[in-house]
Amino acid sequence: MTELGKRLIEAREEKGMSLEDLQTVTKIQKRYLLAIEQGNYDIIPGEFYVRAFIKQYAEAVGLNPEQLFEEFRKDVPSTYNDEVSDKLSNIKPQRELPKPASKILELLPTILIIGGILVVIAIIYVIVQAVNHDSGQKNNQTAPQQSESKYEVSEDSSLAKDQKKKEKASSEDKEKTSKKDDSSKDDSSKDDEAVSLKATKTEGSTTTYEVSGADDDMELTISATQASWLRVRDESGKVLKMGELKDGESFKTDLSELSQVDIRLGNATGIDIKVNDETLKYELDPKDTMTQNIVIVNKGKEKSS
Repeated sequence: MTELGKRLIEAREEKGMSLEDLQTVTKIQKRYLLAIEQGNYDIIPGEFYVRAFIKQYAEAVGLNPEQLFEEFRKDVPSTYNDEVSDKLSNIKPQRELPKPASKILELLPTILIIGGILVVIAIIYVIVQAVNHDSGQKNNQTAPQQSESKYEVSEDSSLAKDQKKKEKASSEDKEKTSKKDDSSKDDSSKDDEAVSLKATKTEGSTTTYEVSGADDDMELTISATQASWLRVRDESGKVLKMGELKDGESFKTDLSELSQVDIRLGNATGIDIKVNDETLKYELDPKDTMTQNIVIVNKGKEKSS
């Protein structure tokens, strides 16, 4: 092994490079790199390649090749081809440039096809516009005749409609007059049969209400604006209604034949109670006492019994 080879090996090892790594970087076969390190230049094909390979090796491991050649002149073969080898090491392979091709000639068939399609579309558009124009003129010529006939028909129909409206208005006025008379009679009869619903006693969550008036026709109506559990019993304890009363549902019963009704509410905030048109006003605020017992006593039935 020459002094030059030792110097190259030291530089390579300092770089942490193996011969395989060096082969990848320099593109020089591993056996030639090993020959340079061992000073065995005979296996390198041609003496003028020796100097070029040494130079590439030195540059790859970070050494100055010119300074290396000067320092280890005795280990580098001196031939008349030194200058040629230097030039060879500096020559970089050139890639073959592709021959320029005319893009216009390549795209010419595509351009011709697109142009032909556009011409066909333009011709079709012109034909459609001409047909629409002719049909529009024909429609304009027939339109006045049709409008005149429509005007005659509409004029006759409008007279008939006016006559019907007048007849309908007179009949509606008569119906309204008769309804007013009937409603006034109903109002007077209702005033005579007004229902009174008053709270008389409250103990805990139980409130007793007394109802009087309209003894012959007294209807209890329980309506739900929110879902609520409900139980209704008469004075004998018979269950008239028990279960959930859903939003929008209602329960009705004839109160005229009952002396007392016990109502148990699970959600008083969602329940409205009426006797005829009289609404029960909760003595206990439903927001504070949602679960309540309502006892309705029929005073008229008590007197008769």
